[in-house]
Parts: sequence; structure tokens; C-alpha cells
Amino acid sequence: MRESNDALDSLFGPYDFLESQLGAPPPLEPPRDQRMSQSPEDRSGQGSSRGGGRAMGSLDVLDTFPDAPRSGTFIPVGAGKPDVSSEGSGSGVPAPKRGRNGPAAAAESSSELQDKADRCRARNREHARQTRRRKKEFVENLQVSVQTLTRENEMMAARLRDMDERNHERAQRVDTVARILTLRVSETDQGADDPAFWGELVEPDFELRLPHTPYRSFAPYEATASGRTVSGIEAAIADVRSLRVCLASVMRRSAPEGGAADDADAEAKGVEPRSTRSSSGRKPSSGVGEALEGDAPAAPGAKDGEPGGRAECALERSSASWAADGALMATWTLRVSDSRRRVVLQQRGSLKAAFRPAPVGEVDRVVCLEFMFDTVGLWQQLTRAARSPTAEPYVAIPNTLDDAVRDSEDARVVTTAKRPFVIEHVNDAWTKLCGFTAEEAVGKTLAILQGPDTEKGEVADLVRGCEDGHATSALLTNYTKEGDKFQNFLRVFPLTEDDGTKVSHMLGVLQNVNA
Repeated sequence: MRESNDALDSLFGPYDFLESQLGAPPPLEPPRDQRMSQSPEDRSGQGSSRGGGRAMGSLDVLDTFPDAPRSGTFIPVGAGKPDVSSEGSGSGVPAPKRGRNGPAAAAESSSELQDKADRCRARNREHARQTRRRKKEFVENLQVSVQTLTRENEMMAARLRDMDERNHERAQRVDTVARILTLRVSETDQGADDPAFWGELVEPDFELRLPHTPYRSFAPYEATASGRTVSGIEAAIADVRSLRVCLASVMRRSAPEGGAADDADAEAKGVEPRSTRSSSGRKPSSGVGEALEGDAPAAPGAKDGEPGGRAECALERSSASWAADGALMATWTLRVSDSRRRVVLQQRGSLKAAFRPAPVGEVDRVVCLEFMFDTVGLWQQLTRAARSPTAEPYVAIPNTLDDAVRDSEDARVVTTAKRPFVIEHVNDAWTKLCGFTAEEAVGKTLAILQGPDTEKGEVADLVRGCEDGHATSALLTNYTKEGDKFQNFLRVFPLTEDDGTKVSHMLGVLQNVNA
């Protein structure tokens, strides 16, 4: 190291002198990539500072190095170096450098700025265009949403209106069927025999479908393979009259067991009393024998044996269901009580009612009503409620003349179907009850059984029912041939000819309620 310093001293003179003339070395320039990242203004500023401050740099020494004198020669600072202030012009103004800091660089910078501004404006225009497009799409989507919600609200309102109308329509249909059930059993309803009143509930071609009902009167032509079919309003009214006569035979009883007299008579004959048994040997069905709304006494003025009971057939509205075609399906309950308000018959069943839509403002009417119930069970209840414990079961009601003239333990009389209802046949039970022989009765009218206390109004109602060809019943006061008075529960049934289409005779079944 010492030898190298001596060599430098021989060439340039003492090193300390050279270092004192050069001063501190300039700072190192940043890398090229860092210079490129700076702005033109920064680079131009650095360039000018570098151009004016290189007089004492180490590169100046190296530029004069080839012509440097030998050691001992003094070289003034800047000797042999061209004057940068006079290069390119004689004005003494530093000439612009070539490269990025010259006029070309300024023009290029201006072009870049213009391009940048153009790109910025294009980008702003595109952004504005996209913003307008999004706003338009948003408005369109909002309009579509509003329209969709409006349509949905309208559809919902329409569905609610349809539902309200359907519920109202169904409620009217349920009321119509409930009204028909009431008409079938209520003796106090004055519209039961009025075709015009029925016309408000059912169609003219109305059909009533029932199981086989041999315990009550019906026209033979109504029988089908699966039951009975009643067609038309007049036939429906006739069926209602037949059902009421059937129920009247059990409502007339003063007690469901037949009273203490029947029990005593049964014990004397060695038969189990009715109060402790049923005709089927099983416990009576639920509800039978129970008090209806308490053990109420008989109606004021009602005589023992007088029909003072009540029958009601109620539709169980909670069980109502609807088929796809609008038909109503529901269950119903028939309850019959005697004059002491005790239930003597109770039957449950189901029904299906089909309707025909009516014009606006009118109520839909029933076009078909079908009943389903246990016929045998109802027949057994009728036997327990209407007959004494020693009598034969509740017999089938004859519907033809041939069936009516057969032997029977019931007192029967057959008359013509028209006034004055001349007697054509009586059986032995009738002659025993009334005291007249068959020869004495045939050819006369039933007036031979009437007397001062015979109820004229009841007789008039019987005559009207017979003229209409309907089943009817009444509790009458009659007289025997000897003039003895007795109370008679009379049931009258129409009898048809062989073809079963026309009523030819009337059958009267008498039962002494005082016996």
C-alpha cells in the first residue's frame, strides 16, 4: 500500500494536495430503474444540477489523466477541459441536453398527458354510459317488480274473493242439506208437504238414494239392487211422510221400556223385562234410554200414549268435507225421544249431497242426496222402542195388496184408495179389536168406528193424506161394535198394483194403546 501511494505521488504530486482540490466526491446516482420511475420534472432538475456541479468531480480528473504532467507539475483546476458554457452556442447559456429532458421529451410528455386526458375522458364517458345503463336496468327491474307484485296482489285478492265466495257457497249448501234433514223428521214444519217449498231446496229431477227400508212404506218400483231410489219432489214428499209415520210409532210411547205394566206382563210370562234387556241380547246402543235435556215431564195436557215426543235429525257441520266436484259429504245423527223426553232411538249415518250450480243471486239446489246408515241396527231399535217385549219383531210394512192381506198379528183393514174409502178386507186381529165381523165390515167405511169423542180434525188430516197417496198416522178415539171407547194409534200406508206404479188401496194398521 505504501508503494502504491508513492507511485501516485510521482505522477500527480502529493495525494493530499489533489484531494484538497477535488473536494468531497459527488453522491452516487440512483440506479437506472429508479431514475426512470421519477417524473420528467424531477429528472430535469437533477440533470441541471448534475450539469452545473461536475467541475470538481472525479470524472474530470480522469478526463485529464492522459495529458497529466509528471510529478511535480501543478495543474490548475479545470485546465485542458472544454468550456461547457460555450458548447453549442456563444451566448454562455448551457445547451439543452439530449435525452428525456430536451424539447422532444417535453413534447412527448405533453402527448402523454394528452393521451392520458383522452383516456380519462373516455373512461369517464364509459363510466357514465355504464351508470346510465345500470340505472335504466334498475328502473326497468323495479317496474317489473312492481308489476309482478301488483299482479300477485291482484291474484291474491282474487283468490281471497274466490275463497270467500266458495266458503259462502259451501255454507249455503250445508244450510240447504241441514234444512232437508229437518224437513224429513219435523212434524211442526209446515213446508214439508209443500212442493213449492221443496223446489227451493232441490231440483225438479231430484234423486234420493237410500238403503233398503223394509220397516216403512215405499213404492215397489223404488227398489233397486243396492237399495232405493226416490225420483222427483212428489216422491220425496211421500218418502218423508213414510218416515214420519215410522218415527211416530215410537214417539207415542210414554216410556222407552214400555212402562211397568209391560215389565209385569213379561215377568208373568217368564220373559226378561224390557228394562233389563234389548232385542239383540246386548246392551242398548249409546244414548238410547238417556234423558233428552233432563227428565222433563210430559207436555202439559198430553195424555198417556199421545205422541208427545220429538224427532230431530242434525247435520254434524264439523264433519263436512268436499269432493272435487263440489259434493258435500258429512255425518248426521237421528235422535227420537218420547213424551217424557227420553231418547228411545238414536242412529248415526253419513250422506253425500250433489248440487247443481244456480244462477248468480240464487242458492244452489240439491240434485242428488244419498244416505248411508245401518238398516238392521235401526230396525232393531224400532222393535225395542215400538213393540211390547212379547210381540213379534217389528214386521216389514207391506207395499202391495198381496202382502197386506196375509196373516198378521196386527189389526189390519184394507180400503179403496179414493173416497169414501170403502172397506174391502179385514183380518182376524181387526175383528177381535173392533167387534165387527168381516161380513159386517166389508162394504162399509171406517165411520163405523167413530163416535162422539172421535177427533174430527185428525180424521180430516188422515183423509187428506190418503187422497194424496201418502203414508199418514193419527191417534184417534174409536168405538167398538158394542160402543166401548178405546184409543187407537192408526197408521195408514198406500198399496200399489202389481206393476207398482199406481196406488190401488190403502192399508190401515190399528194398535190399541190402552191395552
